Amino acid sequence: MSHYENQEFEAAQQYYESVLMERGNNAEAHFGRGASSFQRGDLETAKQSFEQSLKSEDASLQAKAMYNLGNTFYQNQKTEEALAFYRKALELDPTDKEAKYNYEYLKYQQEPPKDENQEQDQNQDQENKDQEEQEQEKQDQEEEEQENQEEEDEKQEEQNQDQQQQQQEQQQQQQEASEEEKAQDLKQAESILDALKQDEKNR
Repeated sequence: MSHYENQEFEAAQQYYESVLMERGNNAEAHFGRGASSFQRGDLETAKQSFEQSLKSEDASLQAKAMYNLGNTFYQNQKTEEALAFYRKALELDPTDKEAKYNYEYLKYQQEPPKDENQEQDQNQDQENKDQEEQEQEKQDQEEEEQENQEEEDEKQEEQNQDQQQQQQEQQQQQQEASEEEKAQDLKQAESILDALKQDEKNR
């Protein structure tokens, strides 16, 4: 992979400058130097390099240079110039979606233009956002399951307590009935004993 693809923009700029020293006026090298300078924030060098790359006979390269000049002027807060270059880029390449996007949104001042790497950054941001949402959903689901389990445990505990209370009440009722039965037996025995004593007196 190249220095630019590895985001080694300073090394990329030095590479394109060395190519220009060796080969002279090379439009592709000017474009590469401009793109590297733009990424480093050196907007003046980027502007000069993109302007030099417009001398290419390759219409595709000219369209890309126009597009990047639009980005450069926008970064310099020169909206009208930026719009003009986006429009020229679209005239050369009507299929350039990024140029169309930047032109339309800049025209209506709704969103700033995207540089060449912004779409990739947005995709990465969206992936990160999706992953965070998935993790949050998973966490929420786990918390919900834990809450449900706790509710089930509480219900089960209440049922156990109710069952235990019912058993205690039943045992108490049985104990009271047994004591009452014993008391009746005792009372009956006393009555029989009194009757026997009375019979003895009568004799």
